[in-house]
Amino acid sequence: MLKVKDITALTERFAPPELQEEYDNCGLMYGDPEAEVSGVLVTLDINEKVVEEAVRKGANYILTHHPCIFPSVSKLDHGLPVHRGFAAAIRANIAVYAAHTSADFAEGGLNDVLMKILGAEEFHCIGGDRRAPRIGKLAEPCTLKKFVKRVSEALGDDHILYSGDDEKLIESFAAVNGGGGNEECLRAAINAGADVFLSGDFKYHVIRLAKDLGYAIINFGHFESEMPFVEMMTEYLKVAGVERVFGAESLEKPYN
Repeated sequence: MLKVKDITALTERFAPPELQEEYDNCGLMYGDPEAEVSGVLVTLDINEKVVEEAVRKGANYILTHHPCIFPSVSKLDHGLPVHRGFAAAIRANIAVYAAHTSADFAEGGLNDVLMKILGAEEFHCIGGDRRAPRIGKLAEPCTLKKFVKRVSEALGDDHILYSGDDEKLIESFAAVNGGGGNEECLRAAINAGADVFLSGDFKYHVIRLAKDLGYAIINFGHFESEMPFVEMMTEYLKVAGVERVFGAESLEKPYN
């Protein structure tokens, strides 16, 4: 039977921890490396419902995208649902591993998967930097308005915001999953010649900057753009030979 250290090694083969951002906390958050693994539950977030699901399914290893704690955290706060979820996992003796920005930046990782979902015919990392936005050509160029509709349908996101000329022809696009809607990524997309930049969690002043520059942006949901992590890692582990792997079914959007 595979052990915690084996699942961890497989995960890190796909998403090397050295790829993570400086602020991040990828890695094994709890668990005995020598413990045998009865099953793996892959999730975007960890909370008490997810832990209860793991227990029901007989999974004693949770692979989460978002870490339960970050390096700046000095104690678990019972008032925070994510901390209560982590504590519940510890009480149930469930190993917890976080593959966050390491999985975002990995070869074939979440950013690459997102580009394919959004319709890129071919794509690459801007400047050859795996931490930079991906830029690619649309297999079927269209207007900005039509592209927004395509993105909404592809991600199952009914709350997309965007800025730009509806009739602008979109032949290429740059994108970052999750919360990459910052000025640094925006300028990287502009300088690389992308017709539009897509990400989540855009701040007002970044949207205003794009508007004033006459540049198109699309703000999709953080949740929707990162949910592919569950299927991506579930399939990866199954192909790698892990027999009992489950995608979390108890996840809920954090907004209506």
